[in-house]
Amino acid sequence: MRKYFTALLILLLASLRSLAQAPIAVPNEMEFAGVKLKIHADARKEIEATLDLLTRSQYHFQRLVDRSRLYMPYVEQVLKQEGIPEDFKYLPIQESQFVSDTVSSSNAVGFWQFKKASAQELGLRVDNEVDERKHIIAATVGATKYFKRSNFVFDNWVLSLQSYLQGLTGTQRSVDDKLYGAKSMVINGKTHWYIKKFLAHYLAFQDYVGSGKYREDFSLHNFEGRGKTLRQISSATNTKYDELRVYNKWLNQSKIPDDKSYMVFYPDPKRNHSPIVASSGEQPKSSGSTTSAKSTRTSNSSTSSRAAERRMRFKPIAGNVGAFPRIKGNTAMAYEPGQVELNGIPAIRAKSNETLQSLATRTGVKMSKLRRFNDIGDRGNVRANLYYYLKNKKGKGKVHYHIVQPGETLWDISQDYGIKLKKLMHKNRMRENEQLKVGRVLWLRFIRPKDIQVEYSNVQQPQTENAAPPQQQTVQPEKTLQNRVERPKTVEVPLNDNHEVFIEPIPLRALENTDTDTVITHQVKYQETFFAVSKEYGAEIDEILEWNNLELSNGLQIGQELKLRVAKSRFEKSEPEPEVITHEVQKGETMWAISKKYGVEVEELKLWNNKTDNSLSLGEKLIIRKPK
Repeated sequence: MRKYFTALLILLLASLRSLAQAPIAVPNEMEFAGVKLKIHADARKEIEATLDLLTRSQYHFQRLVDRSRLYMPYVEQVLKQEGIPEDFKYLPIQESQFVSDTVSSSNAVGFWQFKKASAQELGLRVDNEVDERKHIIAATVGATKYFKRSNFVFDNWVLSLQSYLQGLTGTQRSVDDKLYGAKSMVINGKTHWYIKKFLAHYLAFQDYVGSGKYREDFSLHNFEGRGKTLRQISSATNTKYDELRVYNKWLNQSKIPDDKSYMVFYPDPKRNHSPIVASSGEQPKSSGSTTSAKSTRTSNSSTSSRAAERRMRFKPIAGNVGAFPRIKGNTAMAYEPGQVELNGIPAIRAKSNETLQSLATRTGVKMSKLRRFNDIGDRGNVRANLYYYLKNKKGKGKVHYHIVQPGETLWDISQDYGIKLKKLMHKNRMRENEQLKVGRVLWLRFIRPKDIQVEYSNVQQPQTENAAPPQQQTVQPEKTLQNRVERPKTVEVPLNDNHEVFIEPIPLRALENTDTDTVITHQVKYQETFFAVSKEYGAEIDEILEWNNLELSNGLQIGQELKLRVAKSRFEKSEPEPEVITHEVQKGETMWAISKKYGVEVEELKLWNNKTDNSLSLGEKLIIRKPK
């Protein structure tokens, strides 16, 4: 029996090694949104590098596939309704990894990564009540509006894709006019990186996400929430309130506006793999009638999946996730011995002002054993409200991997999973003084083979005060085992409070003169939009609307006057930019003679032209920054 398990372990590790190293083949030709693409070798190399990053960690890839499958039915439906090629459905994976509240370094937010002004220009509501950038249906509708506008100019969906990053004007400057309306394109080293990155995502996920490939454990449904509260919807859908908060981060407060339809999303653990639009008061439907359709889908998807595995030589590892630590027993009496188990091991929760000696006295377990059971050093002690084991931890975890989160230590993780600290370090080939980096994939069951490199997964870091916009800032709780075990996902409030505020409103600036700002009148120019005015003067669209008692849907008229509060520094005179000219060195000219001719210093000439000495060559061209 022992030989059998040893052989099984060797086979498993061998398969992991082959999976980690197997690349996804990039074709020489492919099609995107009706445009035939011929991919040159240099571009294939770049795409393959991105593919390698996407699929290197099977654990991370599987998590991303699972999350994408929840939202993809809604994306597909909107794209079809709006007449946008279905191939665009993989772009949210690239933009946000289908994390609704992702915030970029440039303050772009949500599934499709819109900045606030851009989102509002596309008709998305972004205010103190609702942020539709985090609503999968509303955000996807906004994205389709952008693609329609862009493709009206280019008549080429590939260029429209590029403009999603560069903007319409930026793409017009950077591409050849011959590509407008083109039905075939060459993808090479000079092609914009954003297109090549998208093609990598397209190839990586096309066989795993979308086109009827759903989650096996649960699906995401929606419920008409207009004018209701989350607690009312929680009762109507038989869904936990905290779960509703997780899937509806587009709500900045629990009371849903009643000005239009708002779909609220809730998870359904039943095996009903199609998005259901439930009307007001309707209970989630059971999956009893879906057996036949499911069997057909399973047959088709399994065939497609096997074909994909043969082609890609890659298979994500499933079943390696779980919620840990797992606490069983009478948690209300967790401070007393014999009441709870942590990961199947007897444990106890330390009281306030507890010491190792008092814990030993209360439990009848010697101090030396408590230290050994919980990997507490000779100088270590216990901390209030943390859980401590009363018997030995295990030599391996019940799941394969853990991804290190911000603030975690090896001791935290060893306690969470009930693994001996030295065993955890040994499985990951870690030294005593080795720094634990956020995102590292730790092996919990087996020893990481030498020829499999340390893997890292994408982990969203807490935003700093300067980097995060006010509406995204959160207070990070102290990282303790108590917080990880029992920390609620939302702030608890009385059940009769039906208007809970999740994100504090941001007050709009008053239309008034201050020490730094002044009020002006702007006259609207031809084809000028709220977005353009907002960008030019550094004002929020909400403020422009409020100051002028306007509605976004009404648009602007040529000659219309807008009252605006702008910075006084805008009107301060700045030093004129020097005139940049090119001088061609003539026979007999020296650095000194040229500097006197243009009224500049010799050292400036050398700096502008990256020269280390005064030598010149006949016909050499020098850059001159001539003062005005």
